[in-house]
Amino acid sequence: MAVVTPPPGGSYTAAHLPRIPPAAWLLLIPIVGLLGVCYWWMVQRIEVPAGKVLVLVHKVGEPLPLEAEGQVVLSPSLLASLGEPPDSTRFKGIVYDVLPEGRYFFDPFFWKRDLVPAIIIRQNEVGIKIRKYGNSLPPGKILATEPDERGPLPDVLKPSRYNLNPHAYDVRRVPPVFIPEGYVGIQILYSGRDPENPNDYVVKQGERGVQPDVLPPGMYYNNPYVRKIELIEVRTQTLDLLGEEAIRFPSNDSFEIVVEGTIQYAVRQDMAPYVRSAFGDHLAIKDALIMPYANSLSRIEGSKLLAKEFISGESRIEFQKRVFEGLSELCYAQGIEIQDVLYRKIIPPQEIMGPISDRQIAGQQIIQYQNEIKLAESEARLAEQEEMQNQNKALGEVNREVVVLTVDAEQKKAVQLTEASKRFAVAKLELEAARETAAALLSRGKAAAEVVLLKYEAETQPLGDAIMAFGDGEVYAQYFFYQKLGPALKSVLASTEGPFAEIFRSLTATGPVGESSRLPVERDTQRRTPDDAQASLDGGRP
Repeated sequence: MAVVTPPPGGSYTAAHLPRIPPAAWLLLIPIVGLLGVCYWWMVQRIEVPAGKVLVLVHKVGEPLPLEAEGQVVLSPSLLASLGEPPDSTRFKGIVYDVLPEGRYFFDPFFWKRDLVPAIIIRQNEVGIKIRKYGNSLPPGKILATEPDERGPLPDVLKPSRYNLNPHAYDVRRVPPVFIPEGYVGIQILYSGRDPENPNDYVVKQGERGVQPDVLPPGMYYNNPYVRKIELIEVRTQTLDLLGEEAIRFPSNDSFEIVVEGTIQYAVRQDMAPYVRSAFGDHLAIKDALIMPYANSLSRIEGSKLLAKEFISGESRIEFQKRVFEGLSELCYAQGIEIQDVLYRKIIPPQEIMGPISDRQIAGQQIIQYQNEIKLAESEARLAEQEEMQNQNKALGEVNREVVVLTVDAEQKKAVQLTEASKRFAVAKLELEAARETAAALLSRGKAAAEVVLLKYEAETQPLGDAIMAFGDGEVYAQYFFYQKLGPALKSVLASTEGPFAEIFRSLTATGPVGESSRLPVERDTQRRTPDDAQASLDGGRP
């Protein structure tokens, strides 16, 4: 930005410039530059602190035309209608946009500079922007929905900081709407389409009036210029019909009956807008809907019964049931759900209450005696059942013992069978081992017998050969005997001494005897001599 801005529509000419020697220019230029810097820093500079915004007002320029008369804010819609861009400085007036914290340079001769606080919307607050410039709203319209209209805007400012021009907007702070548990919010729309049927309690969605949808519990940043939120409780409500509020009606035999009780109900959430619009709060619901229906139904149903029938329990229960069903049907269509109707006390006339009460007491005593008889029978059956249970318990214990013994015996049997199987397997293995041992011993015995047999055969072979050489065994025996006896006889015969020599000498002295004695010997020697036998053994068989 230039240090010195010429006045609008004018300029300096050479005729107006002072005549300064050329040498003075050398000293004037630094001085002018220093003064310009000082003016720029000291005069044009403006610091915007924290929490503030800078609002600029254009002090020079053309005045606004007649069509914009009365407007002082150079809003974008105004400049657009005049054919100017949003940042145009052609006209005098308040600049629409504000500048946040920082350092800026604006000549105070051409700009008015205002520091204003920024808009802070705190917790539990809702900001409603109200436009201060533009055209007035048409009749019947409460929101500025067009950019050139003056009035409340539909949008809300939630908790935060906003840099708004206070000449352009005013901010209204309202609390948010909080819907607690057990309640719903009824929406009444102030701005919207015209309803098709203005006489309806609830209009269609988006039409101006009571909306069909309800808001669940929670917090809502609501614009009160757009809609109104009313709370209605949907929890169970209790109406006590006592004293003056008790229901009174004549019986079929024209006796006055007084009924005291309790009615529990709740507002249907889907019908809450209709209930709120048609009846109002719960006090109005009670007076305008529930109590008239309850009185009417009680009179209708009560007039069907005699006064004495209200004393017995069966008639009272049936009467209460019919009233509950009728009241539930009528109220449900009106958006009320009847949860329970309890008539705690029905007061008949005193003139008939005594005899009827005595009769009722007698009837109750009969019922009591019957109940006692049934109780005694029940106790007897209970004792019988207990005894049966004890028997079944004892039988069960015996059966369990039998099962335990059976299982134990089966287990022992299985163990013994296992042990017997093991012993059988061991015996079988031992038998196989014994068989193998016997076979081995038999094989060894056969081998030893064969060895002995071969040994004996080897030993008897020469003897057999010798016997075969002599022809038979007797001859060989004689030969063997003679071999053993020969040397002894030789020694005996050769000896001339002793008793044997005497015998032989006596034999030799007798003749016949000696002859006869020599004959057998000669016959034997003629048969075969020992030398011949020995020669046969040495030379082979004869």
